[in-house]
Amino acid sequence: MNRNLLLCVLLVGLAAPSASLAGPPPAFEEIPKIDVHSHIFEDVPEVVEMMDRCRFRIVNVCVRGTDVDRMRKAEAMAEQQQAKYGRQRFPFASTFDLTRRDDPDWVDQVKRWLDASFEKGAVMVKIWKEVGMEIKDRQGRFILPDDPLFDPIYAFLTERNKPLLAHLAEPREAWLPLDPQSVHYGYYSKNPEWHLYGRAGFRSHAEIVASRDRILARHPRLTVIGAHLGSLEHDVDEVARRLDRYPNFYVDCSARTADLTRQPSDKVRAFLVRYQDRVLYGLDRTRAPDPQRVDSAEERQRFARGLEDSYRQDFRYYAGEGEMEYRGKTVRCLGLPREVLEKLYHGNAERIIPGLK
Repeated sequence: MNRNLLLCVLLVGLAAPSASLAGPPPAFEEIPKIDVHSHIFEDVPEVVEMMDRCRFRIVNVCVRGTDVDRMRKAEAMAEQQQAKYGRQRFPFASTFDLTRRDDPDWVDQVKRWLDASFEKGAVMVKIWKEVGMEIKDRQGRFILPDDPLFDPIYAFLTERNKPLLAHLAEPREAWLPLDPQSVHYGYYSKNPEWHLYGRAGFRSHAEIVASRDRILARHPRLTVIGAHLGSLEHDVDEVARRLDRYPNFYVDCSARTADLTRQPSDKVRAFLVRYQDRVLYGLDRTRAPDPQRVDSAEERQRFARGLEDSYRQDFRYYAGEGEMEYRGKTVRCLGLPREVLEKLYHGNAERIIPGLK
């Protein structure tokens, strides 16, 4: 048989679920789960009860580097959560100050801050979309993530064996006209500062993604997790090209499962099977205390129920069979094999993020 034809046959076999061999999908509670990308920076005992019952751990991700007060408060809360509930329930991702980037000793400042974060339990470091889309140099030009400014920090993370969680660029929709039928219409209609259509002077989606790709090439020993499917959520073929090209690149699906449901289910399933060692689960849910009021027990319980509902809905899409409703649309479940689900939900995170095992 022709080699290419044989490869096609094998891939089709992997992509197509076999009712006779696969058996029923695993129950939600059967598989240990890690949400590698959320922001639950509040002590909500109802959430912890849900996590234990559903076998979940949550990596709380600190943002943003241009809001140092928020960054410090988030890390302080992460430390409190770990002290109360243990590092394994609430590992966290640190970030770093971008406001002092013109200081002559800025790199040393960042290294000291991150080393202290690692001592306190940080398992990786976040860089956010403000790099490439918001901060500028002294000449008024947008600073891209592959700017030489960041190379010593990337080298430092490589040395410390800490992954870079990179939310760079936005969905391609940010550069397109608002469309009520698009996946991210709700976000951009409420957050117009990140919707760039018709706004001159900004970097394009392709330019920022290419800048991210240059980091991967320049720092091949640095583990980079592309948040939100690497901002290529509109087409898993585009994600696959980067995974093929850069062995140090991984992606999480946080806040982008809906994008997957808009693509052909056979194509998405084949992608997740083929790259089963490179994709991590995340939800990207946010909660922070309101300094003006204290939530009631009923409100906290409602939040915990909503979080669990979202986790269960995603699990049904990835693990279930047949059709389901997802954000108002009928979609086909993927029916991923048990071994793929184990990697997606915890195995890959435990393998590539030191401190999660």
